[in-house]
Amino acid sequence: MKGIYLILSLSLIQFSLYSQKAEDPLQIAKTLYKEKKFQAAEDEIQKHSEIQFSNPEYDLLQSKVWIELGNQNYNQRKFSTAYKYYSKAYEFWSADPLVQQRYYELKNKDLVDEVEIQDIKKTKIVILKEKKKEVSDEESLFKNELSLLRLKIDDSELSISKKIESINEKIIFLIIGNIVFMNLLLISIGVIIFLFLKLKV
Repeated sequence: MKGIYLILSLSLIQFSLYSQKAEDPLQIAKTLYKEKKFQAAEDEIQKHSEIQFSNPEYDLLQSKVWIELGNQNYNQRKFSTAYKYYSKAYEFWSADPLVQQRYYELKNKDLVDEVEIQDIKKTKIVILKEKKKEVSDEESLFKNELSLLRLKIDDSELSISKKIESINEKIIFLIIGNIVFMNLLLISIGVIIFLFLKLKV
């Protein structure tokens, strides 16, 4: 009976040790890292960060995960997010050449994730399309008003040109009348002078 109890106890201890090893957060994070599930590895590390904080192996894995997350975001042109990960990695592993390069490349710049920019551009495009519709309605109203104004201007030009023609005709009649009057005046003066001279002789 003691032998069975001893075997059960040993197997129970061995099982509990095996389950503890299987649930080791560092091993889980390493497995996720190898599977290139970097965000899941980061989440696993964050769950147990207080427990494992003094472990150098843990710190190294954490830095590798940050570098990979930084690279993913950098390649997706999410520079603001990438810089956060590179700066975290720089604190622990500043000797890494890639971390140094990206850290200093992005440092002291106004960084924006391009996804945000594209979303803003899409919003602007939608707003512009709506504005274009509004503008096209306003534009058609404006064109109608403009065509009416052109008709009015054409009518007023016709009336003005007719008035100018009538004024020109009147001026021509006045000039002709003045010429005739002057001729008659000169003829009458000439006749008067002729008669005056005849009477004197």
